[in-house]
Amino acid sequence: MNIFKQFTKSLYSPKDMALFRYQGIGKTIGFVFLLMFISSLIISISLGNSFLNFASLAQEKFATDIPDFVLSDGTLQADINKPIINENSDFTFIFDTTGQITINDVSKYQNALALLKKEMIIASESQQPQQIPYSTLGDLKISKEDVTSFVNSLDTIILVFLPIAFIFLYLFTAFMKFIGISFLAVIGLILSTQTNRKLQYRNLWILSAYAVAIPTIFFAIIDALKIFIPFSFLLYWLTATIVLYLIIKEIPKPKSQDIA
Repeated sequence: MNIFKQFTKSLYSPKDMALFRYQGIGKTIGFVFLLMFISSLIISISLGNSFLNFASLAQEKFATDIPDFVLSDGTLQADINKPIINENSDFTFIFDTTGQITINDVSKYQNALALLKKEMIIASESQQPQQIPYSTLGDLKISKEDVTSFVNSLDTIILVFLPIAFIFLYLFTAFMKFIGISFLAVIGLILSTQTNRKLQYRNLWILSAYAVAIPTIFFAIIDALKIFIPFSFLLYWLTATIVLYLIIKEIPKPKSQDIA
C-alpha cells in the first residue's frame, strides 16, 4: 500500500492501521513527514490568508481613516480630539493620540491593533495583549507617508515571508511530532500489556505514528478555522491514545492466549 493510501486509511480504519506494524521504519518516517507536510500546509494557508487580509485592511485604514501623524521622540502626535476605532467581524483598529484608550480597553477585543500615544498594542484571542513602546525605536521619526509606503509593500513582503515561515513551521512541528510519537509508543507498551497483545516497542512506534494522524489533522483544521477548544492539549493526547488502543485491539492475541 502506498503512503497516500496509508494516510487515507489512518483517518478512519484502525483495522488497516494494525496491518502496518511490520513495515519498515523508513516508510513510517516518510508517512510522518507527509502527515506534517499536510498539517503545516493547512495552518500556513490560514496564516497566509490572515496576513494578506491584515495587509489589505491596513492599506485601506491608513489610506482613508487615519489622519496625518508624526511619531517622534517616542510619542505619536496627530490632530484629533477623540479616539478613532474601526471594527469589523474579524479585526479592530484603534488610533488614539489623546491618551483616552488604555491597554485594558484594547484587551476587550479578540483581535486588535492599537496605535496609542506612547505605545502600540497588539491583542489576539490566543494570548495576552502585547505592548510595544515607541521608545524602543530610539530617535526614529516616522510620518504617515512613511508608514503608508511600507504598508503598500506588505503584500510582496508577505509572499516572500510565507514560504520561509512554512519551512520553519514544517521542520519544527515534524521534530516535535517524532518526540510525541516516541512518547505515545511508551503508552502503547502499557496498552499492549493490558490487552494481552505481544508487541515490541518498534511495532508500537510504527502504530503510534499512524495513531496521531486523526488528532493532528483535526487540530490543524481547528487552528486554521481559529476555533478555540478548551484543554486541546489533553484532548489531543486522549484522542491519540484511544486511536492507538483501537489499533492494538485489532491485533490478534497470541495463540497461547486464545487456548487459555
